[in-house]
Amino acid sequence: MLEIYKLFCAVNYPLWWLILRLRSRRGKEHRQRYSEKLGYGYENRPEGDVIWVHALGLGETLSLTFFLEKLSHRFKNKTILFTSSTLNSFIAFNKLKMKKNIIHQFAPVDNYISLRRFLSHWKPCMALISEIDLWPLRVVETKKYGIPMVLFNSRMNEKKKNDRKRIYKVFKETLKCFDYIFLQDKDSKKHFEYFGIPENSLRLCGSLKSAGTQLYQNKDLEKRLKSAFQGKLVWIAASLHEDEEIEILEAFKIAKKEISNLILIIVPRNTDLYNITKSKCERYSNKVVIRQIDCQVPHKDTEILVVTTIGELGVWYKIAKIAFIGNSLNYERIKTGKNPFEAIQSNCLVIHGPKMLEPGYADLLNLGITDIVDDRYQIANALTKYSLPKSRSCKLMKGKKFIINNKILIDKFVDSIQLIYKKKGSKNFLPPF
Repeated sequence: MLEIYKLFCAVNYPLWWLILRLRSRRGKEHRQRYSEKLGYGYENRPEGDVIWVHALGLGETLSLTFFLEKLSHRFKNKTILFTSSTLNSFIAFNKLKMKKNIIHQFAPVDNYISLRRFLSHWKPCMALISEIDLWPLRVVETKKYGIPMVLFNSRMNEKKKNDRKRIYKVFKETLKCFDYIFLQDKDSKKHFEYFGIPENSLRLCGSLKSAGTQLYQNKDLEKRLKSAFQGKLVWIAASLHEDEEIEILEAFKIAKKEISNLILIIVPRNTDLYNITKSKCERYSNKVVIRQIDCQVPHKDTEILVVTTIGELGVWYKIAKIAFIGNSLNYERIKTGKNPFEAIQSNCLVIHGPKMLEPGYADLLNLGITDIVDDRYQIANALTKYSLPKSRSCKLMKGKKFIINNKILIDKFVDSIQLIYKKKGSKNFLPPF
């Protein structure tokens, strides 16, 4: 099956070109830089070693920002090439103030021409691939170049294991290319071993996102928001699945009877559907504002703000006092909750639904940092319960301590990368052609 896929990757360049051209016209790809995915238009390669770090999309990108900062500091005389695959990941990453030795490019698609152009141009001395959504040719071809490879921040639950059973041989051959695999939790080890990975190749690094994120800052916007929301209790519902929106709005309606100065900020998971979200909001308030571009800010009488701009969560969390983390209520289409650690590091009191299932989330509950809410009534009760600063203070202190303690996970992982680099990363790069 892998050989058939390789044959497809040998002839699929025109198809990728067409797909990316069409997507760029629809605003789904960067209009100028989508050619990077095809192996063209790269920045000039700096002299010296290049360490390649890859993440797939927006969530994975933001969860690695502290790690990238630490890595760039530890390897300050090297270049950190960070690649991602989605436009939103680029937009969010581009808003952050990262170290000068970090370069962002779009990752090449699974095509021989694109991959070989990428690898021949950047000549990475090491490849660090995040999560587990792997493109087989990219991994196999990188290994063929003799580049040490690390898969990190990965996890595999029972469902993901069963999903990959259908491509068992392809996935097994792909995983075998990695010299080291760092997992988020112990439960993932047995699932990786099922795919033929020896135990001595597996390490634990914990969930790097639990150490927090390098969040976007905008002092001017913060100042304007503080003026607009002065004397108000701001509640944010972030990464909200469309199925959760009515429940959140009903909770807002209920809580508003007790908390007259309550303001709701909605950050939908799917910003393309903002018009549907707006229509729902307008059933509950005639003071709804949509933020689509940077110049749009709420008025003093705004009750509901819908945010569709990318990469600004750091600002909204800083303004809010309470955060509901979406994609977590018990709906059929919802699989698992989104990142609560960004809100915790921003001093927000966090509530969420019962479907917060990733590693590290259980620790938040066990330590009494977050609360589970099942429906509109429990959400409204939580808003009332935590509306006063003194009711939030204990949980906020615990949350701050949790984030600080977890930063050691990143330090330890960077130590491991440094050891791998010293052992294998200094070899001369020899292309196979």
